[in-house]
Amino acid sequence: MSAPHTAVINCYLEVNRVNEKGELSGQILNPKILEENGIKSRFLLSVSGYNIEDCLSKLKRKIEEFNNE
Repeated sequence: MSAPHTAVINCYLEVNRVNEKGELSGQILNPKILEENGIKSRFLLSVSGYNIEDCLSKLKRKIEEFNNE
């Protein structure tokens, strides 16, 4: 019998300034500015499925959706 599964993604968010060449400048936005705008710099995301295959399929789809935005 298959058991439900949950994938947990531990996130650390950095917002970087982009320079004239379109590259990240290394200047990271202060996390306090994120918090002032209602965004936490550290958070968890999760995806659940009724078995391991369902969980991983949903996780893959979510990652692809995020990368395509």
